[in-house]
Amino acid sequence: MNEFRVSSFMEMVYEDVVERAGEPLEEVDNWKEYQRRKKEQIRDVLKLSLLKERYDVPLVWQKTEEQTENEYGVRIEKYRVEALRNLTMAVHVLHQEREGGLVGKPAVMFLNGHDPRGAEGAYRPLSAGGPALGMELARLGYVVLVPELFAFGEAKRREAPDDLGACESCAETEPWLLNCGLNLAGLRVWEALKTLDFAQEALGLEHFGVYGISGGGHICNYAGVLDDRIEAMMVSGYPNLYKYSTMAMVHCICNYVPGQIELGESHHITALAAPEKKLLVMNGREDPIFPAEGSRIAFAYLEEVYRRLGAPDNCTAVLFEGGHEISVPEVCRWLEKNWPNGAGSF
Repeated sequence: MNEFRVSSFMEMVYEDVVERAGEPLEEVDNWKEYQRRKKEQIRDVLKLSLLKERYDVPLVWQKTEEQTENEYGVRIEKYRVEALRNLTMAVHVLHQEREGGLVGKPAVMFLNGHDPRGAEGAYRPLSAGGPALGMELARLGYVVLVPELFAFGEAKRREAPDDLGACESCAETEPWLLNCGLNLAGLRVWEALKTLDFAQEALGLEHFGVYGISGGGHICNYAGVLDDRIEAMMVSGYPNLYKYSTMAMVHCICNYVPGQIELGESHHITALAAPEKKLLVMNGREDPIFPAEGSRIAFAYLEEVYRRLGAPDNCTAVLFEGGHEISVPEVCRWLEKNWPNGAGSF
């Protein structure tokens, strides 16, 4: 045995930091205050207050593209939205044509992960096997909001080649941000919340759900609990424990945020959605990077939090047959059963 290995220290620090973060199940009798305190800590770790204080700008938007997908009858619009000073964000909006426009209709914000196509991956299938989730949600009647998150798709550095991979783009941008006291997760959460601001002011939308896959699940985990406008939260290809996933193997650098585990384990963050928000957590049984063992622990824990807070029916956990992927049928079934669609439910 090599006595100079560092693993024992690292494991000790992890256990110490998680323990110091506190146990949510011990806070159910004081849940509102616990939520408030934890949300403030999340904003501090993600540097959201710093972004607002130093770089925020008035909300300005402009439609830049518009097309109709004839196969599905879904209109796809693209908007330029000012997210921060010197940071312009693309937001794709999918919807069916309807009388009375979009005002008051339910919307799902889709947060993609390291899809090589960026935001377009939300609604353009990789193969002819079936519709992508974003397109299927639009066909069900939801307005679908797809922001191009920082360093993904079109939102890379100006020096980056067009075919630069998503993880490589994160590797180019995250060290720069960290040296400046910021982080990718915080900027992406900011962009997600700014997307909701845009959807309210520009489109007249009021009811929001959020879906996130993989790296987008990381952002969904934070944005979903931080913003009270979000009524339904769907975290996919991500629900787990850091201990079994991002700390057990090498992941993209964007998964690592200074001080993140001082907030608690990953499922402790998700638990802050309870009890009012409808929650769907789902993973594939064969997902190699968010393993089923960790997902089962996270699922059981979240179900227990919702049960103790008196809302067991608001939490659904699904371990589907598949790998690190989107299960379109599972998401659509859950939404139709648990959160109203666009057919006049509101």
